[in-house]
Amino acid sequence: EESDAAREKFAVPESDHLTMLHVYQQWKHNNFRGDWCSTHFLQAKTLGKVREIRAQLQDILTSQKMSLVSCAHNWDKVRQAVSSAYFTNAARMKGVGEYENLRTAMKCHLHPTSSLYGIGFTPDYVVYHELVLTSKEF
Repeated sequence: EESDAAREKFAVPESDHLTMLHVYQQWKHNNFRGDWCSTHFLQAKTLGKVREIRAQLQDILTSQKMSLVSCAHNWDKVRQAVSSAYFTNAARMKGVGEYENLRTAMKCHLHPTSSLYGIGFTPDYVVYHELVLTSKEF
């Protein structure tokens, strides 16, 4: 219950990707503190790995003489980037709670832990970064 309440503080209802970005931004705002992670039921080690990957991406940009430009809070830019990167993982609603990949026609469903699950409306399209195979494909 307490961990669910903590998760809800960071939720961006229309996107799991933006929820993860929001968590990272809040962790950064709190000086990357491990105790902050513990208080909010987050894995400091995982967030540390995210921070390392971000630093690697910054190094690549620098080595390629590309500038790093923040989108600030214009999350539509983030949505565009995620959609561009994961275009092969775009899916269209096919039935009640069921999606179908636009390229492969593979069926999948929203995972119960997704920000999109149970928000009161079902998006016509989703972009996902992973599939989890259980008794149902999420």
